[in-house]
Amino acid sequence: MGQQPLGKPDTPLVDHLRDVLLLGDRLARRLGLGERLRMQALLACALHDIGKVTYSFQEYMEAARALEEAQTRGAPDRDLQNLRRVANQKKAKAYPHALASLPFVLVAEARLAQENGWQGAPLAATGAVLTHHSPLGPALYQGYGAPDLLDDPTLLQVIEEVWELLEKAGVGPLPQARQFLMQFKPLLKRSPADILHDVGQSSSSGGWTSLLGHLQQQPVEEFAQVKTVLHLADWLASAKGHDTSVFFLSSGDSCVASHVSSFSLRRFQVQAREALDDVLWLRAPTGTGKTEALLLWAGNADRLLYLLPTQATVNAMWHRLRKIYGQEQVGLAHGRASYMLRQEEDQDSLDTRLFGSVFARPVTVATLDQYILAHLHGRHWEERRTLARQATMVVDEVHTYEPYTLGLLLAALEREHPARLAVASATLPSALLDLFPKGRLVEAEPELWRRARHRLELHDSPLDGCVEEVLAAARNGHRVLVVANTVRQAQELYLTIKKELGPQAVQLLHSRFTFRDRQRKEQQVGSPAPGTVFVATQVVEVSLDISYDVLFTEVAPMDALVQRMGRVNRRGDRPPAPVHLFCQPSEGAERIYGRSVLEWTLQLARALPSSPTDADLAEATHQLYQQVTAAPDWQEELQEGRNTLSDVQSIQGCYTIDLSDPELQQKFTARRGLINVEVLPYVFRDEAYEFKNAGEGWRIPELLVPVPIYWLKQQPSAFTPLKDLGCYETTLPYDPELGLCPPEEDAASSVLLD
Repeated sequence: MGQQPLGKPDTPLVDHLRDVLLLGDRLARRLGLGERLRMQALLACALHDIGKVTYSFQEYMEAARALEEAQTRGAPDRDLQNLRRVANQKKAKAYPHALASLPFVLVAEARLAQENGWQGAPLAATGAVLTHHSPLGPALYQGYGAPDLLDDPTLLQVIEEVWELLEKAGVGPLPQARQFLMQFKPLLKRSPADILHDVGQSSSSGGWTSLLGHLQQQPVEEFAQVKTVLHLADWLASAKGHDTSVFFLSSGDSCVASHVSSFSLRRFQVQAREALDDVLWLRAPTGTGKTEALLLWAGNADRLLYLLPTQATVNAMWHRLRKIYGQEQVGLAHGRASYMLRQEEDQDSLDTRLFGSVFARPVTVATLDQYILAHLHGRHWEERRTLARQATMVVDEVHTYEPYTLGLLLAALEREHPARLAVASATLPSALLDLFPKGRLVEAEPELWRRARHRLELHDSPLDGCVEEVLAAARNGHRVLVVANTVRQAQELYLTIKKELGPQAVQLLHSRFTFRDRQRKEQQVGSPAPGTVFVATQVVEVSLDISYDVLFTEVAPMDALVQRMGRVNRRGDRPPAPVHLFCQPSEGAERIYGRSVLEWTLQLARALPSSPTDADLAEATHQLYQQVTAAPDWQEELQEGRNTLSDVQSIQGCYTIDLSDPELQQKFTARRGLINVEVLPYVFRDEAYEFKNAGEGWRIPELLVPVPIYWLKQQPSAFTPLKDLGCYETTLPYDPELGLCPPEEDAASSVLLD
């Protein structure tokens, strides 16, 4: 070659390996890896890119370097396009360097195991190196031939330099570089892919399996830890970072202390701050400082993982915690996190997206789904699970989850408990708490529970009968909230009220709007003018920080009603606000919640005083949960969640889940029941392609609407896959006021939970 092999277009290979090794050593020690795992992690760091010593990959590096140099000197666009085309062609032809690295790391790890007396056949480093660009799975690198490795003198020089790095890091003993090359050479007579897939090695169970089978059967936690160290070190080095402290929280307690310094702490917040317990149960009414109590308990944790039920609640908490801990300290993880980062921060760097998605920021705010899907072996499960085990974890608004989701969560916690755990809610039923690891209960002081924020009025009629009273309240200057249980009913109420008050005085919000329209509407309803009406579905229960004057709501389970009531007179700084509860449920409400749950709720509601305190509402919620959680159906769903997680982990081993497998795909969800897919209304097709053609494909989620997956089966002619956009297009009509209209046969029974 005449020069050192390149690891990056601007970095010699050995220099990159040195950077990754040094960062990996610091990470392994900070994450508390034992000496054997530390050595395996550093071996993976030192050898992960050694497979770049192929002629085809070095040709790609030369083409990429020529492109970067041309960009730096401001070459004409025509020249840049030609150089980019050549670089892409070379990249496509380059032998996969992770696969080419396989023989190197396999022989080295086997030699280390032999020399150090490691029991079994530990292959965590081999698995990490092989999969640092592709998930571990049954078809990984199938069908590849032998790599076009560089000449022996070049290989020997690289091995000698890498061995020197490893010896300085305390990894050994290793054979002399020349001896290692001689041991390694016979493997080159075969394709690394053949080595990976050929059956012929005895498994621990006494049968026969392939090397890939051995990798699948490795201890899951060890494989995940080694791969996490490799990935974080590699990503940080590639981003030109040199400080692993970016993954850990510094002086978190000081940040929180500064945040709360402007007000006096409540007694329960002081108790939370002083609690040294590894498990905390926290119960406090809305608006009394529950979040501050949780942060005070977290104190100076190395890492904080804050889990919430919806993207909207996660986004709000992300903004809030960035003000407390600093913008660079707080990551975001949910299905639209990349979009949010681009929209609000214009961030598109690899490290920003990756570090947030794998829980690598010192503080990460995520949906609970992201945590559960990691335990169901979704992409990057290794990093998420490893870093969650190291974290102080908060599960907030825990009352909102269905039993299947709770079963998944509980099984995950039983298998891999975080460093510390807090479970919190304004309505934290004892029947629910008993399911979680035993903790210290910190509860808001009695005077906070004595707030009476609402004046309850029950109506033995359906919600449709509320219109006249809604209009009267609005005309008297009140800000009115109307909550229905189905999208169809919310749309009909909106149209009726708009006809009387005009379009400027009423807003409609449910989950069947485009993401862009929903964001706009959420902003509009956050600061309502006197005399306006907001008609909504369940989206208001945990997603919006709003406070109205009057509530009209259809009956729903007691915990949902408490959340809806919390959206009027939210902070309790005014006289009790009227809450009109309509006790005759619609068919849609009974399908969603079940008739028995609604009947139990009505019994409890009728027993409440006319101005219930927060304590009264919490007690009613507790009583409902005692009945609900004892029901056989609820227990069955809870156990099904537990069993699903156990089954998936047993099947997968160290594999990442294969979503092309219909059976596994069905299990890969944190929620049971109604599954949504996102579709593009046809009226936005041209705009979506304009985004794509302008290099702004990240904006396409603005135009998508979630719909029940059964719609696609119910009316297939209304949905067409757009493979180049990665979504379905629908011909169903979309109105920015009403949202997406359902198929005709579904119009009478349209139900969609948010």
